[in-house]
Amino acid sequence: MKVILLKDVRDLGKKNDVKNVSDGYGKNFLIAKGLAKLATDSGLKDVEVKHSYEEKDEHHLKQLTKTISENILEFYLKTDKHGSVFGSVNKDEILTGLRSANLITNDRIEIKIPKPIKELGDHEVEFSLRKGISGKLKIRLHPQS
Repeated sequence: MKVILLKDVRDLGKKNDVKNVSDGYGKNFLIAKGLAKLATDSGLKDVEVKHSYEEKDEHHLKQLTKTISENILEFYLKTDKHGSVFGSVNKDEILTGLRSANLITNDRIEIKIPKPIKELGDHEVEFSLRKGISGKLKIRLHPQS
């Protein structure tokens, strides 16, 4: 019996995978528990469309990661005459900078910094997108004139 998995099933496959299983396992466990549905022609076409969409989405996320990683975000912070920095750059300011540089629009991105950046110079910050795709963003802090 051919089934389409509706959820991830350990030792069998991931959501939207098409699997051949025994009739008893398919009817009495997978379909009965709502983990799978019978693989019909229309269901198989739906799965094909979903796989195509997921491939395009993953390609988009990889391109976005590459674009973000190739750019440098620049920020200007106030300093005194001795070079001490007043202020810092936090996650929200980095997100705002990415949006104002048109590097992201409404893509969900998580910036991974343990604390705000307070030192002038170049920094690398990790970020992650959906589906476990991540990269490094270059940030440069300058003294404000």
